Amino acid sequence: MIGVEMNLNRTRRPHQGFSLIELMVGMVIGMIAILIIAQMFINAESNKRTTTGGDDAQINGTIALYGLERDIQASGYGLTSFNLMGCSLSYTTASDSTPVVLPSIAPVTVNPATSLVPAGDANTDTVLVMYGNSDSPPEGDPLINASTVSGYSVATPSSFNLYDQIIAEPKTRPSPCALQLETVNAVSGSTLTPSIGNAGLPTNSPIYNLGQSPVIRAYAIRNGALTVCDYTAYNCGDASKTSNSSVWVPVANNIMSLRAEYGRDDSGTTAMSGTVTTYDQTTPGSAADTSGRPIYCGLARTLAVRLVIVARNETYDKHTLTTTAPTWTGDTVNTSTAPTNPVSYPIDLSANTNWGHYRYKTIETTIPLRNQIWQGSQTGC
Repeated sequence: MIGVEMNLNRTRRPHQGFSLIELMVGMVIGMIAILIIAQMFINAESNKRTTTGGDDAQINGTIALYGLERDIQASGYGLTSFNLMGCSLSYTTASDSTPVVLPSIAPVTVNPATSLVPAGDANTDTVLVMYGNSDSPPEGDPLINASTVSGYSVATPSSFNLYDQIIAEPKTRPSPCALQLETVNAVSGSTLTPSIGNAGLPTNSPIYNLGQSPVIRAYAIRNGALTVCDYTAYNCGDASKTSNSSVWVPVANNIMSLRAEYGRDDSGTTAMSGTVTTYDQTTPGSAADTSGRPIYCGLARTLAVRLVIVARNETYDKHTLTTTAPTWTGDTVNTSTAPTNPVSYPIDLSANTNWGHYRYKTIETTIPLRNQIWQGSQTGC
């Protein structure tokens, strides 16, 4: 009996530890759980990158568009007189004291000569914007006497202040029309003392007041950022300064493309309809302009600017996310319905060999040139 009881006690003793099979099953279950968790984490991170990357691109694009759109909306203020538009303008920059000659006074110039605005990144456009900040009438203030080199006697001297920037022009538009920007050094009675002076301008010649801080700004995409250059402070045409961030100031990073077109009223031959009929990049008065119109008429018929900003998120993805560049309205030729788009200006990101590994946002808008529109439809143009 004693031997039997001892044998029973041995058989009832509980097992200690796990068997090899149990350990292997547990490890397999654990590995599967880790794989599932890792995949969920990867998916969550991918979704996060997609969301935050798209948001970052949207924010960058909006910031870039805001400054550019604001300047284009104000463009032409104080510069819309027929006598003034299309004339060249010479002045000396404030910060680097460089003589500059702008070939044409125009509200907006798309892709000006590279000597004026050096080209930006490959397959992107540049934009030059001009406007004044004076409350004086855009038709100018007439001289009440012939001018002298030391004084301009004007009809409403109260419209001028010390250090205002002015342009004096003969009553009859000269040909060629070459004007200069001057500073009001003193106002005494009805006489302005200009910094340079232009003697012999006849009575009723206009003196245009651009205010103390006229704006001449150039925009370009440089090294994947929208940059702006103050043309009243620096000679933006100096190609050696394009990498100087104090001259070409970054506005927003990860901006990969800027495309822009004029919206022009091409209807009629002697009178404008006041509506946009064509979008293209033909600058009035340039070699590509075959309209035969005077340059001031071509500028008066430029009623809008259509543009697109392409922003990129900063996160590189090891997978190819796209093989097709973003699109916009201006990359499709349309010659059948108004407004027409006779030439395509597609978005091309191929200068960056890894462009397909990023996510993009396109922001497109059409900006009315309100200071041109307020002129109304001009006869004779």
